[in-house]
Amino acid sequence: MPDILVLNPGSSNIKWTVFRASPEPRSGIPSIIAEGHINVEKCKNAIEQLRTVTADHALSALIVRVVHGGSVFSSPIEVSGGSLNQLRSMVSLAPLHNKKAINLIEGWHRLDDTIRIFAVFDTDFFADLPVVAQAYGLPRALIEKHRIRRYGFHGFAHQDMVRQWLQKNPHRQDFAVVTAQLGSGCSMAAIRDGKPVDTSMGFTPNEGLLMRTRSGDIDPGLLIWLQQQEGWSSDEIDYQLNHEAGWRGVSGGVDNMAELFVSDHPQCRLAFALFRYRFQKTLGSYFAVLGGLDGIVLSGGIAEHNPALCQQLLSGLSHLGIEIHTEPVESNLPLSLSSSTSQVQCWVVAADEAGAMLHSVQEQFPNDFTVQPAAG
Repeated sequence: MPDILVLNPGSSNIKWTVFRASPEPRSGIPSIIAEGHINVEKCKNAIEQLRTVTADHALSALIVRVVHGGSVFSSPIEVSGGSLNQLRSMVSLAPLHNKKAINLIEGWHRLDDTIRIFAVFDTDFFADLPVVAQAYGLPRALIEKHRIRRYGFHGFAHQDMVRQWLQKNPHRQDFAVVTAQLGSGCSMAAIRDGKPVDTSMGFTPNEGLLMRTRSGDIDPGLLIWLQQQEGWSSDEIDYQLNHEAGWRGVSGGVDNMAELFVSDHPQCRLAFALFRYRFQKTLGSYFAVLGGLDGIVLSGGIAEHNPALCQQLLSGLSHLGIEIHTEPVESNLPLSLSSSTSQVQCWVVAADEAGAMLHSVQEQFPNDFTVQPAAG
């Protein structure tokens, strides 16, 4: 049977997953028959490399994650000429991601115009945030003219973290959970009974936590002042915020969070302290919004590969009911970080973004997509 290729372009790599298609209705967990990733900073031609590594698969469809669908797109779409033009107009909303996704769609279509291409949007999970969590303190005329709101991102990761927490707590009906996606980009979400009520990223993926090269929260007045002092254009400000800031900027050039975590250099220590502070500050605000916590779920490359770092992020929070193992923890994921006496369950999981992306397309196009369930 034909296969389905799911592409997840991030700020530093492109993750790819091939699922086996089936004529039978979907049931169980979809079967992954091939997967990998491409470092986009080292790859000269991502499309050619992707076609090489998937050459043995008879692909019937391509699903591509697009970070920002603006006010136009939230649910999955089959890409056409008109929708592609609309996607191109949204590059400025997420400059590190949307352009890569569009390049993948265009490049694949040029080489093979027989394959169906679908776009899924990271903002979908947060489409129905409470109005108060969507709003900015801006004039109503501007908000209505430009459809300004807090959109939220990393939706597929947060959605799958909730799914995995529920697997550990199958009989819970009312619950409050905070999920955190920690990679090159970082975000957190407050979840009540499975639905997001707030999230750290906003109109663009730059709001919120300190990230690899993104500043996160910053005083808008400071940006105006810097523009005046440095004579920067809007493009130069955008470059500073998205490419030169974050923990790499604060540390003086250290990209790798694992390296930053163990470094004794003063600037590296400051960068990690700021990362941890922003994380705990956001967690505390979500405790207030949710009225308490039942669980915390961490995922993303930083969390999945460094349990000691996760322990440090969650340390010193006993006043929130969080008690973390004091001894080193090393085991396969999902990994429990909380002690037996902790009121809040704390987990590190590997979020299945590709599976969540495929499932969203299946829900939107139920007669077109099925996949072979995994054995057993």
